[in-house]
Amino acid sequence: MRLRGRPPPKVAEWLRQLAHTGDGVFAVDRDHRIIFWKPAVPGLLGYSDEEVLGKYCHDVIQGCDCGGRSTCGEHCPHFEQARRGRWVASHDLQTHTKDGHSVWVNMTTVAVLTRQKKLSALVHIFREAPQRSRETSSPQDTCAAQRTEDVPAGNPLARLTRQEWTVLGLLAEGLGTPAIAKRLFISPKTVRNHIENLLHKLEAHSRLEAVLIATRHHWI
Repeated sequence: MRLRGRPPPKVAEWLRQLAHTGDGVFAVDRDHRIIFWKPAVPGLLGYSDEEVLGKYCHDVIQGCDCGGRSTCGEHCPHFEQARRGRWVASHDLQTHTKDGHSVWVNMTTVAVLTRQKKLSALVHIFREAPQRSRETSSPQDTCAAQRTEDVPAGNPLARLTRQEWTVLGLLAEGLGTPAIAKRLFISPKTVRNHIENLLHKLEAHSRLEAVLIATRHHWI
């Protein structure tokens, strides 16, 4: 079990106990940074603790509700609810694996309070919600999945994740970072990360060059 920094003893003890569950567990501090990460057994989202510790929760989870609305952001409604002493009900959340595949998880949230009843950390316990995953698939995910499957092995475009395919398609539509973030219900920082990754994979020096590469191969 790895912890980021030195959380209060009460929080550390909570997390030591939760490390023995078969569900996935992660905890965030009052700055919304992930201080603990334990994948589900087997790993559901595909991230290791080294990849997510210290990152903002909303940049990793990028959750949406059943209506496609973002539930993750700098002003997390569940975080604010817990801060005000209101218990957060168990809920389903659509997120993505490390490889970009859409997946639904059921999330249970536990607020860890100080002796003064102030929020010290927020612990999320999650497991797959397979029925949701079968029922719901966004058009963007379906389109991106089809593109990924159609690209021949060995083509650099085959290395893109579904989310990177989606971002590339929106770049081709002429959208900038803020517009893409709004369309996908993710933060501009996350959009920039996706763009940086796809530029690296395509060995492109600019967004325009990445779009031209995909256009040249008739994949957008």
